[in-house]
Amino acid sequence: MTRLTTTAVAVLLAGGSLFAQGGAQTTGQTTPPPATTQKPTPPATQTPAKPATPPPAPQPFPEGATIAYVQLQQVIAGSKFGKCGSQILNELKTQDQAKLAPKQKEVQDLQAKMQSQQGVLTEAAMTQMQRDGQRLQLELQALAQQLQTDEENKNQDMLNDFQGKVIPLLEALRKEKNLQFILSADMNGAIVAANTALDLTAELVKRLDAAYPTCK
Repeated sequence: MTRLTTTAVAVLLAGGSLFAQGGAQTTGQTTPPPATTQKPTPPATQTPAKPATPPPAPQPFPEGATIAYVQLQQVIAGSKFGKCGSQILNELKTQDQAKLAPKQKEVQDLQAKMQSQQGVLTEAAMTQMQRDGQRLQLELQALAQQLQTDEENKNQDMLNDFQGKVIPLLEALRKEKNLQFILSADMNGAIVAANTALDLTAELVKRLDAAYPTCK
């Protein structure tokens, strides 16, 4: 594989990951004690717990295979470089929200003032406040558009960087295993069924971590 499309990689870094945490809940109810006329129930014999089944060992890469695949979304989610990049993008979005907040509050405060003083101010004063409100709205829209453009540019720069680092590693894997193709399993569901032994995602993450342990 000598090329990855920017679109395929862009879909992967554009979003964030959600981690749902759940825990068992107790109702707080207790079981009432048995009546005095009933005989106590002997303790039940406990069955020894079965040892946990170890995860299946990874299958060796099939001998003579000419095609393999990777899951780029898992590469980004599992590699040090991908995690670092996602963190940078999230921090940028948080900073941009903080930049928007004062201007948003300014607009809200003016709208509240106009509502509270409606019928009290002169027509000329109300007209001026409406013009000020329109100006603030335009300023807010312009700032939001600029920050969004900055985020998209940063995202694109990181995608290009990620692509430039991953492609040589994939090409080295392809040559090493004498493959004709390494496909992306994330792109538009192109792969609907495959031998999991052909999945080189874990190997790619391992090599990416070794070559680029940080975002630099």
